[in-house]
Amino acid sequence: MSRNTRFLAPLLLSVLLAGPVIASEAAAEKDPLRAVLLESKEKNRGVAIHANGVSINAVVVSVDERHVVARSQQSSRIVIRLDRIDGVSAFF
Repeated sequence: MSRNTRFLAPLLLSVLLAGPVIASEAAAEKDPLRAVLLESKEKNRGVAIHANGVSINAVVVSVDERHVVARSQQSSRIVIRLDRIDGVSAFF
């Protein structure tokens, strides 16, 4: 292995591993609501989802293009349409 290859391989690996992080940060800038929901899912931490004057305290289980699936102490499954959400608050 040449000297240049030994130094280039770790550099390329770090760039490849940083790619998804950079992409997720760019997505967070475009849609902060989705970013908070995904962070709740990743960290398994609770959020307050504000929809139509009601606050729903829950932990996000999944997020797709149209729905958020969450759970709480009272309900094992809560499905909310993304277009109905007014806001999200979280303390991570």
